[in-house]
Amino acid sequence: MFRSLLAPWQNHEELTPVLSAVNITGSGAPNSGNGGENVTQQSMRDMVEELKVTEAVVAKTTLLQRIANLIREVPETKDAFRGSDGFLLLVHVLSTLSTTIGRRGSQQTRDVVACIKSVFALASEALKGHAANLEFFEEFIGYSSLSDAVDLLVCNAVTADVTLGCLLALSFGDFFLAEFFSSLRTKLPDTEAMHVYFLEFAPDLASISLPGAFSILWSFVLRTMNKDRALRLIVYRLLEHLTHSTHRNLAVLSMQNVLPHLFKSWKANMSSTGDDGSEHRILGKILRRLFEMGASTQDSRDLLQCTAKQDGSVDVDMLELLRSSAKSRWPQHFSLNGRSALAISSTEMKALPAHGFTFMAWIWFERMPSEPHKLFSISFGSSDAVALSVGSNGALALRSRAVRKVEMLPKSKVTTSRWTHVTLVHHTHRSSHPSVCVFVDGVLSDSLQWAYPKFDEASPATLMVGDDVAAVESSWCVASAYLLSVALDDDFPRFIHHLGPRYSESFQDQTLIRFLTYEASTSLNMHITAQGAALPENSQLKKAIRGDSIISDSSIIFRVVPQPHDKKGQIVTQGDVFTVCCQSLDLAVWKIGGAALLLRLVALAQTPHELSRALGVFSDCLRNSWQNSDDMERLHGYDVLASTLRARSHLINMTSFETLFEFLGLNFRSPDLSTVVNTIAYRAVALDFELWSKTSVDIQRAHLEHFAFLLRASRYRKFTIKMRLSKLGIVRKLLFAIQSAWYPQESLSLVVNVLVLVAQSSFTAEEAIKPIVSYIAANIAEESRSSSSSSPRSSTSHRDLLRSSTKDKAEQVLEALVSMMRIPSLHSKLAGTLPMPRICLLLLGSHPSTHTACQVLSMLGLNLHASLSSGKNFESASGWGILKTVLPRIWDRSVHDAALDILPGRPGDGSSNASGSPQMLSVFLFALYQGLSAGNNNAEPGEAPSKDAIIWILDDLTKLHESSSSFRRVFRSQSTAQLLLDSLNVFSSMTEPPGTLDAKISAKLTHFGSLVAMDKHISTSQKQQIFDIVRPDAQPKGRPDPVDTSGSRLDLVHADTVRKASARFEEWRNTILVSERKRFRQTLLDLQEKRRRIASFEESVSASTTERDIWPHIARKRVWKLDETEGPHRVRKKMESLLELLVQDSRPTGHEEASSAFDSGLLSLSQSELASPNTVVVPSWTDEDGDHQLTEEITEDKLRRVRHQLEPGDVIEAVSTVCRIAGVDSYLGMLIFGRTHVYMLEGLVENSEGEVIDAGNAPEGLFLISGSAVDVRNSQRAQRWSLEQISGFSDRMFLFQDVGFEIFFKDSRTLLVIFLDGSRRQVASQMLSSIALKMKMSDPSPIPGSIIPKSLLRSRSSTGAVEKELQLAQRQWQNRELSNFGYLSILNQLSGRTPNDATQYPVFPWVLHDYVSEVLDLSSPSVFRDLTKPMGALTAERREAAEIRYANLTSVDEKPFHYGTHFSSSMIVCHFNIRMQPFTNMFKTLQGGDWDLPDRLFTDIRRAYSSASHDIRGDVRELIPEFFTCPEFLENSSNLDFGISQTTGERIHNVKLPAWAKGDPLLFIVMHRRVLESHYVSENLPAWIDLIWGCKQQDVDSANVFHPLSYEGAIDLDKITNDLERQATVGIIHNFGQTPKKLFTLPHPPRNLQGLLSLPVTISRGVPEDALALARDPKPYKVVLDSAVTNISIDLSDGKDGGVRPLPCGVIDLPSSGHEQVEWNQDESDRSLRLVSHGKVTQTIEQVALACAAFADQDTLVTGSGDNIVRVWRVNQGQVAPSGFVGASGRSRGRASSTLSMTHILRGHSQRVLCIATSRTWSVIVSGSEDGSAIVWDLNRGSYRHSIWHGNENLRAEVCLSAINESTGYIATCSASRLMLHTINARLIAKLDTVHTPITSLAFHEREYSHLDILATGHNDGSITLWTWNADGTPAGMQAQWEFVEVRRMNSGVGACDIALGSVTALKFIGEGLCAGYASGLNYMWTIPS
Repeated sequence: MFRSLLAPWQNHEELTPVLSAVNITGSGAPNSGNGGENVTQQSMRDMVEELKVTEAVVAKTTLLQRIANLIREVPETKDAFRGSDGFLLLVHVLSTLSTTIGRRGSQQTRDVVACIKSVFALASEALKGHAANLEFFEEFIGYSSLSDAVDLLVCNAVTADVTLGCLLALSFGDFFLAEFFSSLRTKLPDTEAMHVYFLEFAPDLASISLPGAFSILWSFVLRTMNKDRALRLIVYRLLEHLTHSTHRNLAVLSMQNVLPHLFKSWKANMSSTGDDGSEHRILGKILRRLFEMGASTQDSRDLLQCTAKQDGSVDVDMLELLRSSAKSRWPQHFSLNGRSALAISSTEMKALPAHGFTFMAWIWFERMPSEPHKLFSISFGSSDAVALSVGSNGALALRSRAVRKVEMLPKSKVTTSRWTHVTLVHHTHRSSHPSVCVFVDGVLSDSLQWAYPKFDEASPATLMVGDDVAAVESSWCVASAYLLSVALDDDFPRFIHHLGPRYSESFQDQTLIRFLTYEASTSLNMHITAQGAALPENSQLKKAIRGDSIISDSSIIFRVVPQPHDKKGQIVTQGDVFTVCCQSLDLAVWKIGGAALLLRLVALAQTPHELSRALGVFSDCLRNSWQNSDDMERLHGYDVLASTLRARSHLINMTSFETLFEFLGLNFRSPDLSTVVNTIAYRAVALDFELWSKTSVDIQRAHLEHFAFLLRASRYRKFTIKMRLSKLGIVRKLLFAIQSAWYPQESLSLVVNVLVLVAQSSFTAEEAIKPIVSYIAANIAEESRSSSSSSPRSSTSHRDLLRSSTKDKAEQVLEALVSMMRIPSLHSKLAGTLPMPRICLLLLGSHPSTHTACQVLSMLGLNLHASLSSGKNFESASGWGILKTVLPRIWDRSVHDAALDILPGRPGDGSSNASGSPQMLSVFLFALYQGLSAGNNNAEPGEAPSKDAIIWILDDLTKLHESSSSFRRVFRSQSTAQLLLDSLNVFSSMTEPPGTLDAKISAKLTHFGSLVAMDKHISTSQKQQIFDIVRPDAQPKGRPDPVDTSGSRLDLVHADTVRKASARFEEWRNTILVSERKRFRQTLLDLQEKRRRIASFEESVSASTTERDIWPHIARKRVWKLDETEGPHRVRKKMESLLELLVQDSRPTGHEEASSAFDSGLLSLSQSELASPNTVVVPSWTDEDGDHQLTEEITEDKLRRVRHQLEPGDVIEAVSTVCRIAGVDSYLGMLIFGRTHVYMLEGLVENSEGEVIDAGNAPEGLFLISGSAVDVRNSQRAQRWSLEQISGFSDRMFLFQDVGFEIFFKDSRTLLVIFLDGSRRQVASQMLSSIALKMKMSDPSPIPGSIIPKSLLRSRSSTGAVEKELQLAQRQWQNRELSNFGYLSILNQLSGRTPNDATQYPVFPWVLHDYVSEVLDLSSPSVFRDLTKPMGALTAERREAAEIRYANLTSVDEKPFHYGTHFSSSMIVCHFNIRMQPFTNMFKTLQGGDWDLPDRLFTDIRRAYSSASHDIRGDVRELIPEFFTCPEFLENSSNLDFGISQTTGERIHNVKLPAWAKGDPLLFIVMHRRVLESHYVSENLPAWIDLIWGCKQQDVDSANVFHPLSYEGAIDLDKITNDLERQATVGIIHNFGQTPKKLFTLPHPPRNLQGLLSLPVTISRGVPEDALALARDPKPYKVVLDSAVTNISIDLSDGKDGGVRPLPCGVIDLPSSGHEQVEWNQDESDRSLRLVSHGKVTQTIEQVALACAAFADQDTLVTGSGDNIVRVWRVNQGQVAPSGFVGASGRSRGRASSTLSMTHILRGHSQRVLCIATSRTWSVIVSGSEDGSAIVWDLNRGSYRHSIWHGNENLRAEVCLSAINESTGYIATCSASRLMLHTINARLIAKLDTVHTPITSLAFHEREYSHLDILATGHNDGSITLWTWNADGTPAGMQAQWEFVEVRRMNSGVGACDIALGSVTALKFIGEGLCAGYASGLNYMWTIPS
């Protein structure tokens, strides 16, 4: 029996003798023919044979031990053991042992245990170090067989521990571990003892060598661990050790799916305490390590889900674990231990490339090898051509065949525990440069001049990464390795290094720079900046940045990456190589939710600890992920983050701060390495001074100090200043922060210090100088100007305090400016920018504070010292005169000292002749004069220096006179000496007796006067006069008053000059003040607008939540409204979600919020200032030559509020205030035409001055709209379309005024706007017409097979255009090419009816009379409504009443009419649609805010018809299109409370349907549409058209006359001058209804009703009518593919095969472009998407991992990927791609090939996306996934709509096929187990079990209207089935039950010439034929013979 079992394995051995040759590792010597060896081989075979027949357990054990000993002694016998079926025998022995186990402790049991150990010991010996045995065991025996064999042994408690121990020993290849479990169990429950004893086993737990064996162990442990606490503790201790021991062990555990099970256990015992607390802690340690290694997307999703609790708070433990997980940095990689290598061979390469080569690899060493170890080698035949090795110290060494020595490279070193990029470039010959260059981390480390290896033999090349020879202890990893046939430039390895170890693609993406992280990009920028001109423009580095391809696909000889398959050849692993496919958290986050998920995580934080941890996760998930970084920018995520932090500023602690700023580029450990790596984030977060001002004082200080890190401490400060901070306007932001009341007073000095620091770093006119000086000038004199108008004694108000605060701040900034002026380089820049002497006077003002005066004097002194011309300029500006006027009033000690510094001869100046200003002495002397005059009562008190000040002046002047000759020389000036004389005169004339102080002054004055008089420099006459005064005895008693004479001596002309100069400075100051206030106001408005925008960004982040969200419990509730997107014939039936705000927004909005934080007065511009011109003109006298000016021209941009809404690069061409009409709602806004886009911005309007203001501030009655409230909300909705998207427009009437137009866009959206008047509409219409001309708005060639006309006008609706369109539609309808519904839609459209305007809503007829029968009999005319009569005249009674009314009105000379109501009005529309938003709210608006009485609501279709057709007091309403298209309007899906009916007592809910609808709204719609398309209606429809649009529109005989105001032209509103009358008339028109424009004057012609009514006249047979007649063409199409046909393309320009092009998997054609295709590979080694034109790749986009793709139209591509993401791409047709597009080639940009740029990223699936279906008609995408669901997405907005589930519990639930019916919007999805049909709103119609007949392809039969819908399914047996669906089988009295009904099954497994066709892999209906593609590559057409 057993021998027969072995036969297959023996046969295998005979058939595969090569297996023994796979012994690559050389574990056995080659067969030498030694006789002894043959004996041992035979001995091995004999023992194995003996074992096969041995039954006794003990005998088996003995034999097993003998075999094991033989293998140890003679390793060569391992081959014989395998050849004798030894492995299968071992499995067999294990499987038989379970039956012989006895009681615990019995001899029998001991024998079994011994046998188990012997089996595992032998297995371990046979596998150890023998690649052939291991390969054989894994492939042909399998670990699953081993698992089955030991299953019963593990289940038995007696043998469980030893069996588990043996499995552990096998895993590690160390049999000391066999007793592991049984030994440790004996130490429990003493866990400490167990932990101690564990240490004895720890050295043997080195490295898991057989992961498969460990996998078996883990599966068994999982089964019993939860019930066996002892085992659980042992396993946890083992896992803790393994996760913290070696990288290999951690990697194996990571790949063994250990994590999800442990995580589940950890969650389960989170609340446990006591002993289990230690379990929880140890589990946490294990999980942290496992998550750091990386986790699957599902594991990361589970972790993220658990982070948010049900109440929305954060689970701190989970957050900690998430923080650990975020640190994961591991790329996918190979782990190599000891003697191991990766080999890849090429038969094509027989020698090294002719032009040199490059080898590069990412490597990571856990421990360095004990001796030299090869990293890589290239060999041809037996010897290495080139080899690079690493020594025990990490240094690299190079060996080459051309140079017979090993060259050590001591500068090229790799280190442990970090990824290192090693590049070796070998040039063939370079005379001027070294030929061999080695780069470590992109930097050239070593270079050599070596010969290039040459070869004689033509052996194939082998690249080997690793060492397969040296038996060295080493542990290292390889992420990727490349061998290129090009020698790279010296700068390019740096670029490749910066792509990082995660990059493993082929360098074909022409925008490789997008893969750079922020840090990498910054580092590269630094390098380029440092190189400067040394780096030429044609260098590879600069070319790569520009987008040129450097490494062509053909130049990659070998590419070694850890993926299953590689297109360049198969990688062979040799030795101990383990492939680690790990995924870091940032990649998982990208797949699950992207940057929005990270922002929401931060927003969840409610404590400082939570915030710091959340920010840690946030920064780690962005730092190394270019995808998340891109996503963040796309979402404006950094602005959202700043806003989130602003609301949580009180939670920011130092950890949060450091985390955030380390992410921005600061290095707190090494401040000298700090820079800014992410300018966008830095601007949004670090420069949000309001945010940081709200934090604690410590954080404020730390934030402000970070500028010192960047601008002082960092070695990169020059780069930071020039490349990062120069354009951020930090000085202005700081000045704004200072002006605001954000920072507390104690922090203000720090802010000013930062201002100094930043200003110094970029001290230019625009960045620093002008902003600072303007700020000071505008704010320094605030107090004096305001206080001068009030009395000094007035109480200090809050406003005065604020002014004082403003002034204090300005003084601090002035002090800072003066401190900067002390630096000579800054002073020269300042003086070169502004006229500093005049600036001093400007800042001084007329009433400065003493502090201001001191600073200005310091400034003046610095200027005078620096420049000789400064003094002259100061004098010419009347500076000294102004100082004389201003300073004496405020002279105190500080002013005195400051002024003293300017005098000549100061000791600090070295008493040089040039120092100081002589004119300053005159200021001192004038101050002295003023002081003495005050003492003599000749001056106002408080206007002159005090007596103390006089003493200071005299003391210091006396000292200077005694010590300085330069000072004494000043008295040569007679005017100076005269001032002294005047002072002496004043004092000498004092009449009061001198006090002590006066006596002191007298003595000092006399002494100083004597000194001056005795000096040689003074004139003789003045000397005598002084002597006369200072000698009292010489004074005559009756001399005249000296003060009078002194007044005459002062130069009156000079005083007048000073007054004029002061006035001019005051004027200049006021000019600057106005300018600064305008700037402040603009900044404030910008801030306010920015806040509003950020609020909308935050909304978009939170609005991305759905029921599939990762935190569904905190997702917002979704409510639904009718989407404005239109399908065929303007049908609206898609529903879109409206997010209901769970918490009302309580933030202040608008001006109050923004201005509340600022100083009062900053905004107080007077009306005259505001009315002044927007450009501030600076007085021309600011400097003599007029070169300098301080005040900038601030031109107020009136449209600045809307410019941020523009697309990049767009320019506004025209703006108009409009009102968007939507139903009965109207929204004020602005219609903006740009050069590339058109924009509709709501909530904003232009005022009369052309400035943009909030709509809420617009004048009342701006637009004449009655019956609806004009919406003036500030939540501004913005819509935009590119001009290419405009497909047409029509002028529209509104309230019978010609003031509107409606624009139609290719994305199925429309826009109806009305203008203020007809002339403005005319201008906009002309603009649209010119756009139409420019864009050549002829429709693109329709996609073949499309049969859905849009019926939109393509130009302005002139009479001729309407007539032409009308004739075409009428002809199509008569010939049955257009359905009744389609024709009526077009008539509505051409007569001005639109779904956008409820007052002119499309009108449709009541077509049925029978709303009672169980079954509709459409053959009976009695079931139909009489279409020849209006609704008001259907019965004789109603007709009679109408005629009486008409006659009565005629008799009183009023305009007569038959009916007081209308057949269509806004109320009728809202009445019918009341259950569906937005009509629900519209109805309430029309009703004054509430529902109507319950019994008057629309509740029953039968009752509504009765009211409209029979009731004498009823209405005459007709129907709306929803009755034929939209089942949702009949259902109260929002559960609105309409009240209880008074007549029936029932609660009003859904609409009651006729009996024949079987309670199903969908069935009602389907049947009602069938009635509309019936023979009777087709025959009688012309009569109804005559009544509505035709010759009987006002026919008295037909009783069809309505109120005169309902007809166009009846009244001209513009001629009504009385406002009340005009408003009343508008109300009547608006509410009553409007009759459509008349289209026909003659009776409407009938329809051709000959033949089959469901087919056009020209077609005799169709698929629904003749499905049984479908027959396959005898011959297939000429094009036959090598693989299965997966897509069928139609190219009408290609005459071959009727334009039908079968396409293989991974290829789709661009619509309307036969020469362009999108291609992708299905294998994981190439994850790129390629755009191919004429067979040539024009664009490559890497890292998208495509699985499926489909075009929605010629401009839109949708792709599904292996990363669970659906992407939407814009196809830029044959033009230069916009900036920021992905992957376009630099060389191909000039050519007219298309390019792709991504527009939307759609996340919702949790597993790989398998299929995509798109419909531009309905603007939807349907994606199917392995997660068992399909998702319906909105194509325009890129948003989630609905999910369709095929069931999670079913393993075959993957949705692999999807299709959309273009005419109905029905969605078909298919998995392996079921086919499902849904409406466009994902309402299930029918489902079908497909388990027994698997479906392989799907296609809908398309027709504008079909009475029988058809879905074709292809099957794996080659057959095709046609299905329809109906509810005919519904049991009586039950709700409709839809089901699939087979129409026909077409079997055709064999094609022409008996070729097996295989499964049907593609289906496509083309007209009334069906094209089928098969797995064999053939394509057949199925047609109906004519």
